Amino acid sequence: VNSFKELRERPELCFFDKTVFISALESFDGSVLVFLRPRRSGKSLGLSTLAHFHGREHLPDYKALFENLAINKYVASNHVSPGRYFVLKFDFSALDRSLDKELARHSLNLMLNRSIKKFYMTYEPYLRMSADYLIENLIKDDATASLSECVDVVHSILTSVENPEDPLSKIKGIYLMADEYGSYRNEHLVPIDSVQRKPSRGPEPESLVKGFWASVKNGLGDCKIAKCYITGVSPQPLVEDTSGFKVVRYVSWEPKLASFCGLTNTDVKAALGLKKVFGPTDKPKKHLKIMKDHYNGFNFVPRGLGPLIYNTNTCLEYLQRLAEGRPMKNHLSEISGISLRILMASPVATQLLQDGLFSENEKGKKVEKRAISFDNIEKTFTLASLAGELATSKAAWLSYMVHLGGLTFCIRKKGLRIPNLVTALRFGSAALQRHKATIEDVNAAFRLLIEEGDIDNIMGLYARSMQEHDVGAHDFEKREEDHCNSMRFAFLENIHPSLRKVGVETTVTKPSGKLDRTDMLISVPLKKQLFVLEWKSVQIDYVDIRSKSPLRKANVLANIRDVDTVLDLRFRNEKFRTDMTIREWILSGPQDQLREYAHSADIQKWKDDGYTITPVLVVVVGSRHVLLWNLDGDVLDAFPRLALV
Repeated sequence: VNSFKELRERPELCFFDKTVFISALESFDGSVLVFLRPRRSGKSLGLSTLAHFHGREHLPDYKALFENLAINKYVASNHVSPGRYFVLKFDFSALDRSLDKELARHSLNLMLNRSIKKFYMTYEPYLRMSADYLIENLIKDDATASLSECVDVVHSILTSVENPEDPLSKIKGIYLMADEYGSYRNEHLVPIDSVQRKPSRGPEPESLVKGFWASVKNGLGDCKIAKCYITGVSPQPLVEDTSGFKVVRYVSWEPKLASFCGLTNTDVKAALGLKKVFGPTDKPKKHLKIMKDHYNGFNFVPRGLGPLIYNTNTCLEYLQRLAEGRPMKNHLSEISGISLRILMASPVATQLLQDGLFSENEKGKKVEKRAISFDNIEKTFTLASLAGELATSKAAWLSYMVHLGGLTFCIRKKGLRIPNLVTALRFGSAALQRHKATIEDVNAAFRLLIEEGDIDNIMGLYARSMQEHDVGAHDFEKREEDHCNSMRFAFLENIHPSLRKVGVETTVTKPSGKLDRTDMLISVPLKKQLFVLEWKSVQIDYVDIRSKSPLRKANVLANIRDVDTVLDLRFRNEKFRTDMTIREWILSGPQDQLREYAHSADIQKWKDDGYTITPVLVVVVGSRHVLLWNLDGDVLDAFPRLALV
């Protein structure tokens, strides 16, 4: 239920008192406040609460709506006063998101004009003109013009009031409330390697949005648009649409608003204690743990002290199912699938997650406990700021992930982390989608690895992903460490909860601290099996295939399906290996490195513990093939192979 009034009028509904935040919002300087939270957080109910408190039409119902609530003491002490505004609400979430530019523009214009018409009908008793007259004469084909006319009418009436006893003398102006303002734009982002608008979208709808916000900006002032409260998920659409809108204040990460939209542990415990939720045999502690694991963990205050916040709507759905005697089995996501696919399609975003989740400092910790470090994180960003290299766009991407709910601030320290199991599940699934794999694919590969000691299938998944996904210039520059981490992030250490229970553990080492050495240990404790992998990368630019571009060379290489042909390819344009074949290079260097590590004291400890050791050389060739070659004693065996699925 997103209506504050309906919640108050229906005693059978569970109500969490968030009215204290009305006073908190009033304490901020600035006429335009922007409050952002991930989807399903209860932002619309928060906006409805504000509208019922501030709207003049609700003043006669103040006692019924707000008596005995937290805000009442602030009203009694004259910190805030109800009913001092004419509330003009715009709901951007209800728009037709058609890619047809004419339909999209029509839907947006229609919503804006309908909202202004409703405003006239609501405040007809105070505007000294009939709503029919105002609608007939002041609603224009262009909704931005309609808004300007509306502001002028209110300003004219309020500034003409001379008698302090006139009820209008206490009205400060219009309180404009925009709900989910960015939903119109966000639906038209696409999950490709650089975030961009869909090409079929024309400029007209965007120009209407910009015109709307320009009209809002021009209408700000006493007895005009006195206040503006805007909700959404990401700051990017508003930043793009309101260039020069200097009066905007982003209050999303303010400590005093930390639990405005969201439930605290106290809230959830109180709900679980209600008789209407539980029968005599239910176990509240069990359900509290489930909800903590799946829906809790959000901290929207940098280095904040808490409290950690539960996602509102998913908690309420879970509690509703309990009350109905139908406990929820599939835990819903509070993060947009479209948004996560955009994130996972970005090389910068995935690199950030890989670097953070698999850093040496975070080794051995649960995924939800691992911290991603940062130097700076912005409250706002633009599409352009997401399009740069890692060094220049990191702050923007981290901000995007925090606003979506994919990451959240660590408690009491500088860093970001994944908030809960639901988010980990969605990230894990999105990572697999990016790599063109499914949970079933990976589980099948893990079964072969565990039950038969077959590593080829899991490596083949990475080879297939690489062939389909590595197409850009930077993809062809990946080093062995990059491929190793991509493999871990997508498959071996995918953060999907179900894949963390399969009984496979991985560790990456740098023998002797050498930059050209990347070794991976894959252990299966149940079977006492250890794979020792020495990773190498041969970049496509160094392979002697005559073609004009790296992508064309890679496509030629992908069509070579015979391992001996791949091994007989020669190096070119490479200082130390020119004219050597890949086979000759392997036998003159990487073979010795694998043997050295397989016979090292570190691996001997595994042998002493009863593990069977399988040393394998892994060579990624041109971002198109994964060549596997087992060590037999001191030398590579006679059966090199390409990992294929």
